[in-house]
Amino acid sequence: MYLNLKNDESFLYEKIYKALKEKIINGDIMAYDKLPSIRNLSKDINVSVNTIKKAYYKLEEEGYVEAEDKSGFYVKKIDDLIVLDKRENFKESDYIKVYKYDFGISGVDYENFPYKIMQKYMKEAIDKKDIKILDKGSFKGYKPLRAAISTYLKSARNIDISYSNIIISSSTEHLFTLVKMLLNDQSLYAFENPGYAFGNKFFTFDLENPIPLDMDKDGVRIDKISDFKSICVFVTPFHQFPMGTVMSIQRRVELLNWASKSENRYIIEDDYDCEFKFRGFPIESLKSMDKNSDVIYFGSFSKLLAPSLRISYMVLPDKLLKKYEENFKDLSNTVSNFLQKALASFIESGEFEKHINRMKNIYYKKFELIVRKIGEINEIKFISKPNSLILPIEIDESVDIGKFMSLLEKNSIRIIPLSRFLFNKKFSLDCFFILGFANLSEKEIMEGFEIIKDIISKSKKNRT
Repeated sequence: MYLNLKNDESFLYEKIYKALKEKIINGDIMAYDKLPSIRNLSKDINVSVNTIKKAYYKLEEEGYVEAEDKSGFYVKKIDDLIVLDKRENFKESDYIKVYKYDFGISGVDYENFPYKIMQKYMKEAIDKKDIKILDKGSFKGYKPLRAAISTYLKSARNIDISYSNIIISSSTEHLFTLVKMLLNDQSLYAFENPGYAFGNKFFTFDLENPIPLDMDKDGVRIDKISDFKSICVFVTPFHQFPMGTVMSIQRRVELLNWASKSENRYIIEDDYDCEFKFRGFPIESLKSMDKNSDVIYFGSFSKLLAPSLRISYMVLPDKLLKKYEENFKDLSNTVSNFLQKALASFIESGEFEKHINRMKNIYYKKFELIVRKIGEINEIKFISKPNSLILPIEIDESVDIGKFMSLLEKNSIRIIPLSRFLFNKKFSLDCFFILGFANLSEKEIMEGFEIIKDIISKSKKNRT
């Protein structure tokens, strides 16, 4: 028998196995046909008997042939595999585009990431003396990191909570999934509208009836859900995303009082950018005001350090913590122990606080620059008082938004339409956008806004 053995780096028996398998699949060797004896094939292709044996045994193990005592190896009947033509022309660039001037809402200042310090703590995290670091890790997360976060929350947000109530995870989305598993099956879920949850399908894709809550100058309105007994409300009180509203103290009290009137009412407070408030005094968190354990607090290191760290956390009320401990004690943590240990050391050493203070100064300079540049363009105004890394703006009705967006794309400039975060996309807010600037340099902000100013001029409706 002739075998076309491929010239690759495989072992010889694998080459023979592949050649025979190809003949069987292609029908060159038919079902029930007998393969040449091991000794005869060995002579035909001038290889050892043991090599042929290994190839035949591999074919037998995978079910292509079967051995009959004192007779030899016979090809088994194998149904043809149905192959449907589902090929699509896929180009990664169709889905992922890199913008020269990305005023998107994610990202951080990559130039000022504490590379050397984090490298030091990452290296120290891999320590032969700490053999437990190789385990799958606690279902709650690395204990020293939870303790460090507990200390930080007390200092930065006046949240006095035990580290045992803190759960580490890889993302806010995963934390929200855990919360849904902890609440009862009858629980409903309500979200700010517009809000982050309606722009990130992960939050609502498995909810039959997510409830959109309208916003006003004081924050989220809860009159629509005043009579619901089993419900969880997702809010961003410190700096509402994407409108930039700060929830008033009166609305905070209303929300907390509402939650206290039923044991199955909970509030998720996503404190996503509380560290970067550029004007005025820090606003008290809902969790620090929570006297009845109704607030589930979400925090993240994505904007504080880098999105790629994939470290978020939540603070669970005691009642939900007990349920979590009972039901999820066998759960593996989704964040590497090495990374958690390195971050714990980074916080405990005081380097984390230094980094936050340094980034506040860096971001404040960018903030002042972008506010000034927007002030130079008559056709752009802020929706709310600018005060954060994310700025909501409105484009004047004299501008053709379609042309404006098209020219932005051509000039490799990205800004995010606010309508993306609406519950009902039919109610268009075409002239409203949100700007981020953390990942841009001051030079890029200057250049980007010079181009935007020119695009605004070219997009005027009355332009001849």
